[in-house]
Amino acid sequence: MEIITALGQLHKFNVPCVVALGTFDGLHRGHVDVIRTAREQALKTGGKLAVFTFSNHPYACFRPDRVPPALITPQQKQELLRDLGVNVLVDIPFDLSVARLEPEQFLQRLQALGYSCLVVGSNFTYGIRGEGTVATLRASAAKLGFTLLVRSLVSDGAMVISSTAIRRLIAEGDIVEANRMLGRSYSISGTVAHGNERGRLLGYPTANLELEDNRLAVPLGGVYVVRVLLGDKIYGGMANIGKNPTFGDVEKPRLETHIFDFAGDIYGRQLTVQFVQRVRGEVKFTSLAALKAQLAQDKAACLECLQSF
Repeated sequence: MEIITALGQLHKFNVPCVVALGTFDGLHRGHVDVIRTAREQALKTGGKLAVFTFSNHPYACFRPDRVPPALITPQQKQELLRDLGVNVLVDIPFDLSVARLEPEQFLQRLQALGYSCLVVGSNFTYGIRGEGTVATLRASAAKLGFTLLVRSLVSDGAMVISSTAIRRLIAEGDIVEANRMLGRSYSISGTVAHGNERGRLLGYPTANLELEDNRLAVPLGGVYVVRVLLGDKIYGGMANIGKNPTFGDVEKPRLETHIFDFAGDIYGRQLTVQFVQRVRGEVKFTSLAALKAQLAQDKAACLECLQSF
């Protein structure tokens, strides 16, 4: 997969192609529907599949204090798009030079890709202040002679799937519904850091990931059933997000994961924690014995849940 990171580089991929356009800030089921439709059209026409999106949230340009937490890392985005069969990813920063383009100017710049078809969601906007809409895009398609495919928004039951809805579900701890909307397990990756090793003393050693510098959405505090990706292996586990209220010595939330059937030193290694289901909220225990008893119950509940996946 070729990756283009600036508008001025679009001419480097001037071959007949179909372009999926969108913010794609979560690559949820609605986003994937647009990209798969573009892939099907590319296969029909013998063209290549391109995805045009932004490497940052548009709010970063105008309202940096309101940029929502991310649902996906740049590396995850590239891996998922590669798996979807994308030939070229146009992943440019949304800055003032992009924000100030008139709708017609945006399409003119996009023509450097040599596209024959554009695929968008029905709520797609483009150009300065979002003045370009599906209606203006249809008019341009008729005028310029390209094919336009507009996909209806995808729903999960009565709720339209959106990145905003998924962020809310994650913040509420409803990981099951968030995963259903995403079409995959929500995950957080990071480098395993040293903790206070209290879990080891309790009989449940944990791999710790710091969250304070993480721009990803953080699930509601509590205990979760998880799958853990370490190297090329996948393990079951249970994870806690929070400040360890029983001990009261943690200032910022952290992600602590106990990996089932695993022993070894993984400090400094990359770890990915996939969230499956929330088991319970954070609790302040009156004694270590009560905490250990609860951890045993948590592990049993997590193991039972993992058997159904």
